[in-house]
Amino acid sequence: MKSKTNFIKILRMMWFSYSLIIKNVILIALILTSIQWPTQAQVNQHSWWFGAAAGANFNFYRSSIQELNSVLISPVDFHKGSGVGLYFAPLMEFHRPNSRWGLMMQAGYDSRKGSFKGIITPCNCPADLSTDLSYITVEPSLRFAPFKSDFYLYGGPRLAFNLNKSFVFEQGIYSDILNHDVHMDMNGDFSNMNKIIISMQIGAGYDIPISSQNNQTQFVLSPFVSFQPHFGQSPRSIETWNATTLRIGAALKFSSEHKIPALAKTVKTIPVKVSKSSSAQIIELYSKVRFSFNVPINNIIEHRIKETFTVCNYVLFDTGSTEIPEQYVD
Repeated sequence: MKSKTNFIKILRMMWFSYSLIIKNVILIALILTSIQWPTQAQVNQHSWWFGAAAGANFNFYRSSIQELNSVLISPVDFHKGSGVGLYFAPLMEFHRPNSRWGLMMQAGYDSRKGSFKGIITPCNCPADLSTDLSYITVEPSLRFAPFKSDFYLYGGPRLAFNLNKSFVFEQGIYSDILNHDVHMDMNGDFSNMNKIIISMQIGAGYDIPISSQNNQTQFVLSPFVSFQPHFGQSPRSIETWNATTLRIGAALKFSSEHKIPALAKTVKTIPVKVSKSSSAQIIELYSKVRFSFNVPINNIIEHRIKETFTVCNYVLFDTGSTEIPEQYVD
């Protein structure tokens, strides 16, 4: 009956810890959503992004570890632990302008190091256990921008390959000769480690432009937070040990693509001469080119014509007159 009561207490404590982490993730996401960062329209003109992400892994252990390897067995189980490890990974993203959906890929170094809570052995000696557990992680994710803005959510699987499984076991032993405790440090590697771990993650981030919108290459700083529950994150195939991780960090991304220039800057005026009888016309095409027709300047030219007529061999007199008409007089 007593063991059952203790088991229920442990379950309640685990649920309280996990629910507290989830609440913090949701709170940070809401804060990121409410912040009005200055945005630039040019950022939305790019689809492919490359860069790197870095952050801190806040690791929380729940375990019952006694057999460290085939040589070393602890007198008492280690149950709880925590620690902070480094996360660093190159990244690649694809999301079209003004689209809610996109894809993300990160692959790099993922440290799950930490220290277990100290115990007291039957000889009334203190004992401590720490580990430099680390992985090479591959994290493809689906990206979702609910408001078609710079705020986004993401989630997907996590595929981790074990890189480091070392530990340090420290135990204090009382020495009658030295009349004080002597600490013995034993280094080694955990046995029965899972080489590959398949788990999941969810997170949120916000893209902050840090370059001029007139540059062809755009840079974005993206702070993010992600939560990786203990489901599937059991480092060993024996005993019980699972790790829950809260990751907080930032990604620096860049994109270099052909800019989509503003329409007003690409409109060109092309003068076209037409005939004199045509009037001035201006036709605006709602595209990248504007055509205009202008009437040419008319130059007036005066023509002088000199005519010569043949002199006849006879004279025509006016009616009733014998005088020579004036047209015959030079």
